[in-house]
Amino acid sequence: MSFTLTRFSWAEVECHQLEREKALAGWEEVNRGYLTYEEAKAEADRCLQCGTPYCQDGCPNHNPIRDFIALIQEGRVAEAAMLDWEANPLASCTGRVCAWEVQCEGYCVVRNEGDPIRIGVLERYMGDYALEHLDEIDLSDWVGEGAGERVAVVGAGPAGLAGAWFLARKGYDVTLFESWYLYGGVMSYGIPEYVLPQRIIDLEVEKILRLGVKIRTGVRVGRDVTIQDLMEREGFAAVLIASGANQAATPGVPGEDLPGVVTAKDFLMGNTEDLLGKEYGLPEKEPTTVGERVVIIGAGDTAMDAARTSLRLGAKKVTIAYRRTEREAPSRLCEVEHVKHEGGEFMYLVNPTRFLPGPDGRVAAVEFVRMQPGAPDARGRRSVQPIPGSEFQVPADTVILAVGYKPERDLAEATPGLEVANWGGIVVDREGRTSLPGVFAAGDCVTGAKTVIHAVHAARRASEALHRYLTERRIAQTASDEARLVLLTAAS
Repeated sequence: MSFTLTRFSWAEVECHQLEREKALAGWEEVNRGYLTYEEAKAEADRCLQCGTPYCQDGCPNHNPIRDFIALIQEGRVAEAAMLDWEANPLASCTGRVCAWEVQCEGYCVVRNEGDPIRIGVLERYMGDYALEHLDEIDLSDWVGEGAGERVAVVGAGPAGLAGAWFLARKGYDVTLFESWYLYGGVMSYGIPEYVLPQRIIDLEVEKILRLGVKIRTGVRVGRDVTIQDLMEREGFAAVLIASGANQAATPGVPGEDLPGVVTAKDFLMGNTEDLLGKEYGLPEKEPTTVGERVVIIGAGDTAMDAARTSLRLGAKKVTIAYRRTEREAPSRLCEVEHVKHEGGEFMYLVNPTRFLPGPDGRVAAVEFVRMQPGAPDARGRRSVQPIPGSEFQVPADTVILAVGYKPERDLAEATPGLEVANWGGIVVDREGRTSLPGVFAAGDCVTGAKTVIHAVHAARRASEALHRYLTERRIAQTASDEARLVLLTAAS
């Protein structure tokens, strides 16, 4: 296997990268991180061990970054990972997909003198090391001695997995309900193998299952079973909803229902099922194909994943189209550079007006109109306006719509009394409580699509609130039972 050690200036991350030709020939992970302890220690030794760790302020979950780097410096790699697991049970995943450059590394004071500490690569290294030595780690002490009440977690994506971890550590009997056949949520179905391999997610889940957590896949809460069923018939004391935001948005452009026009969600899910279907016993399906010319609408991280996947499926020309400027594109800069390095192209300040069919009825071209920046809106972001008469067409065998996600509504519609915002998100208070007693929610189903570490943090907070709710209920029930016993004793 041939690797090159490369410093990617856009992400300020030094790590091993699979060579371009090898990367495009298959689905192997491109970014290999640090391959030896010596590499990781050399980076960890650059850390100043600040008295005030601003890097932790930049992390949405406030991971114990300074302290786990100190443990790496001392050679205590598994202990470093276990310390991180206290706050973040998905360290190997977030070590691959977090936006470190604007989060933890963006706050690193070493940046003032040069490159920041490469926190993301260190987290990945120690997380992988601990998972590889999982059989040597005793997790029995990680399970609390709670009342053992049963708690249901809806969704086995980042928020659901994290919620199950935190609740099991409190001593609850946790069951995850996942509608898809494969656990991992967006990490499995939405993030390609060459970015986040399923084997890493498998190991993270194995770690969570070792706390006694159970998973039931292929069960859609809101269709196959309701929240009321879980609490009233199956005996769950509380429910944490972490169902994600899986409804793909579309631009509402004429022709978007043509064959060959697909959402990025369906496209990426289909490719995941192609790659993992036999190994994981997924239902058989027609293989995903794209033709030679692919046009992608949108410029977020999902669009970059769709572009890189299209190139691996054999597309000769892949174009990402975005209605604003390159500076305003929502994707991470490192993802943009990966696309460019692998052969993708970009068109900025263009917006689709219609998708045009060919003689066979399939999509054959996209008509765009050129856009021009306008006045700033209330948030300071400039609006964009079409330029009259600037329409032009781009040939396309496949068009992939990557314009966002929103929560699906079937669970809310099947749950009377559950308050939902107009856009579909579940309404909660600051701690994750919904409008229903004993029902909590966290992650993308509350906020809309955000990052994995945001989901972990939301689940951590909601799990604490759920624990307090059940604790207070037990105390109240005990007090009620004691009062009843006093009355019965007096009456006798």
